[in-house]
Amino acid sequence: MKKLLALLLVCVMVFGLFGCTSEPAATEESAGTSETAATQETTDETTSDGTRKQITFWFWGAATSYQETMVDVLCGWYNNSQDEYELTMEFRNTVDTDIPVALAAGTGPDIVYASGPSYTSTYAQEGLVLDLNDYAEQYGWQDRVLSVMYDACTVDGTLYSIPGAMVVGGLYYNKELFDEKGWEPPTTWDEMIALFDAAQAEGIYALGAGNKGWKPCNDHFSSMIINHAISPSAFYNALTGEASFNTPEMVSAVNLSAEWYQKGYLAGEDYVNLDSQEVMQLLADKRCAMVMAPTLYTQFVAQSTLADNPDAVGFVPMPTTYTDEPVYDVSMTSNYAINASTPYPDECAKILDYILTSEFVVEMTKNWPGYWTIPVKDLADVDTSSLTGLSLFTIECVKDAIPYIDEGNFAFHPSTFFPPATVTAFEDIDTVWQGVLTAEQFCETVAKELDTEIADGLVCPLAKPAY
Repeated sequence: MKKLLALLLVCVMVFGLFGCTSEPAATEESAGTSETAATQETTDETTSDGTRKQITFWFWGAATSYQETMVDVLCGWYNNSQDEYELTMEFRNTVDTDIPVALAAGTGPDIVYASGPSYTSTYAQEGLVLDLNDYAEQYGWQDRVLSVMYDACTVDGTLYSIPGAMVVGGLYYNKELFDEKGWEPPTTWDEMIALFDAAQAEGIYALGAGNKGWKPCNDHFSSMIINHAISPSAFYNALTGEASFNTPEMVSAVNLSAEWYQKGYLAGEDYVNLDSQEVMQLLADKRCAMVMAPTLYTQFVAQSTLADNPDAVGFVPMPTTYTDEPVYDVSMTSNYAINASTPYPDECAKILDYILTSEFVVEMTKNWPGYWTIPVKDLADVDTSSLTGLSLFTIECVKDAIPYIDEGNFAFHPSTFFPPATVTAFEDIDTVWQGVLTAEQFCETVAKELDTEIADGLVCPLAKPAY
């Protein structure tokens, strides 16, 4: 229970400090739509008539149109499949602080939302969520899900949650701008830096970036810089305890991220004045060369003027210093467990199984592009004939990445793979960018938090990257 209380304290601190939805870093951009969304109680469509047994699912406070999509697709599928049970959704901006409180009291929703595996691992160690191994065997989940995502949801070899969408980092660009300037998407590190400098010479931001209203945005940009400048094994070695986080290599990479910030590559002085939706509007307005971000930013493209011109949006892997092959920064938007107190575990498992299907991915992506690319292997061969525009773009971006990720060409995004206190410390990397702390001081602080959480068993299992 001490670990659960510690996790709750972290959640409360995050919510209090950032003053917006408590989605941790992996889902900040999910939070981008919820930064202005009010907490939604159960919608009319999910209100019970009292004749069915209720299965409850709390989710974060997404934009209203996205809530309607989830109710229509997930609740609609399940509630129409039988007449004994009813799945009801409740959308809460405070979901990450509400759930640990409810679980500790022996209550809460039947299906447990979490913003990363480290949160669920805490619930598992306290016996508050169910062992899903039997369901995994029944439904064949381990064979269907990419190992880097499946393994992250286990604790000591036992599955306690299923992954939500896997989003991959890369470079968005405006094809029309590139045609006008005669630019080509960079395929090497040197080409990328040269493009940054060329954009700045034209009076255009090198990269659209910003953390207004959501400090965990820092993770997206710093993670991609670090993981593509040095081997992804640097994060892996730190998380597994094979090396300290505070190594000369890591210090050098953190200093590089500060150099990018100080050169103005990250939207210059406007970094603190731009939120994620405004960043993608910069791309639409041809005011930045590229946006370095995970694919869930596509939901912000859908809220920009590029929504009317989806063919102008491009996405390519970010080059690295160490290989010519694509390497993708991977993260999980969320993950889902089953409350140990639920009276309906088998029905909850049926719902989780549907989430792990390409059918669910396609149906959700039709009206919510960017968020629902569930990491199932058959997504690489999914029929996308019913998709158009940004919905098709979303699937294609992740489909292209899956074969490389399955071969180990991935890097760990902090918000998904770092334990709670460590990721909170890592989000303060902008203190290095702004000259408040040195890179050495920052890495030492993160290392202390990580060492403590490794000792407490709060690091999720990790697949070893190829580099």
